Amino acid sequence: MSQAVTIELGEGGEHDARALRNAFGCFTTGVTVITTLAQDGRRVGLTANSFTSVSLDPPLALVCVDLKSSSLGALDAAGRFAVNVLHADHQALARQFVQKGVDRFAGIDTETWRTGVPILPGCMANFECETHHVFDAGDHRVYVGRVVKLRYDPDHEPLVYLQGRFRRVHVDAE
Repeated sequence: MSQAVTIELGEGGEHDARALRNAFGCFTTGVTVITTLAQDGRRVGLTANSFTSVSLDPPLALVCVDLKSSSLGALDAAGRFAVNVLHADHQALARQFVQKGVDRFAGIDTETWRTGVPILPGCMANFECETHHVFDAGDHRVYVGRVVKLRYDPDHEPLVYLQGRFRRVHVDAE
């Protein structure tokens, strides 16, 4: 049986950061690819697991992006983005959108909807958003988007992330 770890956080430091990362890693998240367009028309995308609904009325969702992300400038300038929710068969796609120094869209067909940002077809869900509010929180920038169009296909098993690894959800038969 495992032993629970209790740590009182101090003034930061590597030990605190590792403990906090390990504790946050105990929360299972979905996996998404955030997409937008750079000012020069180039498609920009990144894998993110910091995504959540905020409000139904108005329809708002948020994503959090590391301040060191190379996609930050494009997200700031675009004023719009899409959240593409991945399913269990999309592990390779999730890995493709974390690679550095490559065209992350290589070999991927995309759609465009109302705002023109790239939409990844075949996802479990897609949310096209116009940026509603942006603010910095610690080492991340929070983008709250107003959902203007969505698509969902709940007949897929979600791709989830837990304790630093992709996982599958076990669903009990009814």
